[in-house]
Amino acid sequence: MAATTAIAVAVIALTPPMASAQGLFDFLFSGFNKPASQRPAPQGGLFADPFGTNPQAPAQPRAASGGSGAAFCVRSCDGRYFPLTRGLASPVQMCQAFCPASATKVYFGSNIDYATAANGERYADSENAFAYRQALRADCTCNGRDPAGLAPVDLSLDTSLRPGDVVATSDGLVAYSGARGSGGQPVDFKPVASYPGLNSDMRARLNEMKVAPVRAEMLAADALAAMPPPEANVSNASVAPPMTIAPKPATGRAKRADVD
Repeated sequence: MAATTAIAVAVIALTPPMASAQGLFDFLFSGFNKPASQRPAPQGGLFADPFGTNPQAPAQPRAASGGSGAAFCVRSCDGRYFPLTRGLASPVQMCQAFCPASATKVYFGSNIDYATAANGERYADSENAFAYRQALRADCTCNGRDPAGLAPVDLSLDTSLRPGDVVATSDGLVAYSGARGSGGQPVDFKPVASYPGLNSDMRARLNEMKVAPVRAEMLAADALAAMPPPEANVSNASVAPPMTIAPKPATGRAKRADVD
């Protein structure tokens, strides 16, 4: 099974110790105003804890120059953010890949409260800093469908994948074997039914999962459905407000989050 041809919606880290579920799945299914539990933030991979639902350890304010420290991808329309880890692409490229349907900006620093963009702007001083905590807007999305989801991203961009991580693709669940290409990208994924690193209980849990991949044609269909019907009399037709259609994600894309 070629990983570069799969569209995936999630990855489950199965290697011990088991990771917390307070990542992508918590963000998607547990509500947006849920108080974060008081515990140290785990060291996640590229897709772990998108939108910063895990609490961060308190940090002292310090000046952070653009490009230094951890990178945060910020959705400009509501200030929603998530951390980026080092990969084959630059932070700006990764940020745009995850959130192509809205304007984004990358901030750098040890903590989002004090993170600074390349132009010197502090996240806390940006126009919509933390606005998502008050309300989420239907037209402020990363994937062009809903405020919670991210756009599918190519698995080969995630150099943080670990052996045993399970990826839910449009062709079924596969596990990463640990093999990497010459550029450090993950290249070998095996069906969970034949991956030796899973016990019977975990296989049973995985078999119960239902995967609904987001395909490019689904986005196109939604965009067409949102368009008003053609007017029979053009002279009497009212002018509809401009509509922005999010770019369709390319195939061979994937997202990932650590869950229990």
